[in-house]
Amino acid sequence: MQYNLNLRALAAEAFGYAPLVRYSLPEEPTPEEREADRYGTPLAPNAEGTGLLGLPVFARVEFLPMPGFPGIVLNDPLVEVSRDKLIVTTDVQGRDGSVKEYISNGDYAVTIKGILASDPMDGRVSRRYPEAQVLALKKVVDVPEALPVAGRLFRLLGIQNLVIKGVSWPSLPGFTNLQAFELRCLSDDPIELLV
Repeated sequence: MQYNLNLRALAAEAFGYAPLVRYSLPEEPTPEEREADRYGTPLAPNAEGTGLLGLPVFARVEFLPMPGFPGIVLNDPLVEVSRDKLIVTTDVQGRDGSVKEYISNGDYAVTIKGILASDPMDGRVSRRYPEAQVLALKKVVDVPEALPVAGRLFRLLGIQNLVIKGVSWPSLPGFTNLQAFELRCLSDDPIELLV
């Protein structure tokens, strides 16, 4: 017996996320309708189904191969990216407010949440625990250095490497063939020392 799994729907259920609903643009309005509806039309989603609404997005994430590490592709995890600037604030006597000193842009904080499923195409019963997939992701987590990463959102933001700060493996009650994961990462720029 073979099962058809929708990993996006399962991730949305596991992490309490409502996915973006697909919609199509209405027909070109007449001049009278155009005047009345000038500000209400939202942006159409792009080909990957992500919107520009500030929501977590489903995005393919690829940890690229490097010496001693074969690489791995995570299909359709939820990716959240945030960044705080490093600013020192100093209070000055007799002045309302504080003096702000811009130091730099901070690291990007990246959270990758997804679900690993056993492969239904390997000929075995697809209800078994995804042991091979969990071990492959554990190899990613155990790498003691910055990992090169690829993905559409990372390319747009200039993120080339990630350091994995932590991982959690939340359970999915009622499922024997699924394992949720959450990777907490920081962006990293390689430092090249000249000798």
